[in-house]
Amino acid sequence: MVIRVYNIGDGQSVSLHLPLLIGDIDCTTSDGFITVHNTSVPSSQQVIWPVVEGAFKVLVKLKVGENVIRLVYESQLLVLTLTRYIPQIPVFVRPVYIICCDDDGSFQAPDGEDCSVQSAVERVTLATMLVQTFTAEKLNEHGFGHKTFQLEMDQDYEPFCHIFRSQLTLEQAHSMTGNELWTYFAKELMKSNLTQKDFCKWFCFMSFTRYFLPEDIEPPRSHGDVLSHTKGHAALGGGGLALFGTGNLHTWAKNIDEIHQRFTDIRKIDRKKFMDDSAYREYHWANYATGLGAALHELGHTFDLAHTPTGVMARGFDDINRVFIVQRYKSKQQWQRDRDTSEDRSIASSIESCNEATLTGVYTPNAVPCLNPVQKYNKSASKCYVAPPPLVVNLESNFKPSVPTSLTFSARNYDGTERHQTVSEQIGCEVVTDLLLGVDGRVLAKTQSRREKSSSCSSISSSSPPPSPLSATPLTLPNSPEGPPTRQPSFTDGGAHWYRSSAVLLYFHRWFNKSNPANQGKPPEITGNIVKSCNGLRLVELRSDPQEEVFHFWEFIQDTPPNVFYLKRSQIRNLPPGASLITVFVEDTYGNIAKTKVNIEDISK
Repeated sequence: MVIRVYNIGDGQSVSLHLPLLIGDIDCTTSDGFITVHNTSVPSSQQVIWPVVEGAFKVLVKLKVGENVIRLVYESQLLVLTLTRYIPQIPVFVRPVYIICCDDDGSFQAPDGEDCSVQSAVERVTLATMLVQTFTAEKLNEHGFGHKTFQLEMDQDYEPFCHIFRSQLTLEQAHSMTGNELWTYFAKELMKSNLTQKDFCKWFCFMSFTRYFLPEDIEPPRSHGDVLSHTKGHAALGGGGLALFGTGNLHTWAKNIDEIHQRFTDIRKIDRKKFMDDSAYREYHWANYATGLGAALHELGHTFDLAHTPTGVMARGFDDINRVFIVQRYKSKQQWQRDRDTSEDRSIASSIESCNEATLTGVYTPNAVPCLNPVQKYNKSASKCYVAPPPLVVNLESNFKPSVPTSLTFSARNYDGTERHQTVSEQIGCEVVTDLLLGVDGRVLAKTQSRREKSSSCSSISSSSPPPSPLSATPLTLPNSPEGPPTRQPSFTDGGAHWYRSSAVLLYFHRWFNKSNPANQGKPPEITGNIVKSCNGLRLVELRSDPQEEVFHFWEFIQDTPPNVFYLKRSQIRNLPPGASLITVFVEDTYGNIAKTKVNIEDISK
């Protein structure tokens, strides 16, 4: 047996605080444990991670400089050397934990769960490292390397979370809407000693989120009902501020060795006492996944990302847990059938979401969620797995992930009923069939409709935010899950990916790159159907108006990008039905952006 790591090579330099190592144990399909230890940090402890059908995903904390990582599986040893460096990027993300002036700063949590300010700070700090790692992994998935944003660091080059005491009282905060809270804190932070508006994005978490359900009321049946009983909550992002509530912070990990346990915790949320924000999945692990993913979604808006048809900027953030844990085949019987059917079939094509089969604290081999990300079966090698060939990504203009001609989404409501929606693609339209089933399986309602082909995810948005949060209206989450979350099955980790235009935008974004002396800060120009930039165009994105969801884009990632681009109606796909006005978003080589509304009639055919 040999321990192998696929996504990060020995001797590689990384800027991540917490890189994700994805690999397998050659020639085994067994479950077990792998021990990981950074021997270059004297105070670090060994962390044990599960091995699922021979595959593993592990996270390891790095110090600046050389790190010698030991991975031990049974009698096998793999030693990796990773060098963490500090990118010379002058801008950063600043995590902040907000406390009301008359409150102690503890967050709402069950008995026995540490809900102190210190615990909150540890959970938020680890969360920011996880979303930084996610961003790097998913940009690498698009062929852009492990590029990511930088977190604010202390004198030891370690990320940390500020504690900010607001002038708001608890009563005042609980009387305000999410938008009012976002506007208030944007102004208050601008006047505080945490300002640095041109150099930081505020990633803020409100300690005072509280869920209140009267004793004589039944648990909520919809997400809207949950929010109606929640005070001090927001999920908003734009400009320089991403603001999020802490209603499910008690489900988050506060240190590395808790991550797998928390992402596989099948305890159900007590919806009479605590906010359930899990996309109708109800479990602790699902609240962690949705909460962490939604926070990343809001941070994405501060990086000028719009809503997208799939991925994190749609409802794909609900799947963020899949990135950090290995998942199993749906069954051993299915594994045998798949093995005999096709020797080259990817594991990803033979799995299903096994959210029911998860862990609660102690690892047991038969209770690990599904999806082995790195292996495929080789029929000629008996019981051995072999690694797939290296991924080759061809970067093409008009890139769009393939989608099946028919998709079925299912969601179980809090009252036990189930909703099933099937979208079938036909020439020029989509046929949508909705079924509502009772707890006994009977059909309670059935509807069928046709619609013009368009994006599947609605959104709420506004004009593109500049660096200062005060001049922006925050964007919120799309499709609050009254229905099933959108899924994109052609990606390894479900919806947990960057849509292609989002990945291109981030790759060239100012918050992801060093300052370039050649950048004079001149934004691209949009005049009618002509787009220009003396720095070279990298992305032209078309967004619906007023929803601002991406429906078409062009990317230019070659060494010599064009300086001029002509919009033509004949080249535009997926134009929203009845649209007369669209938003054109443009980014150049140095991350300078421009955005304007354009009348469809002004675009030549």
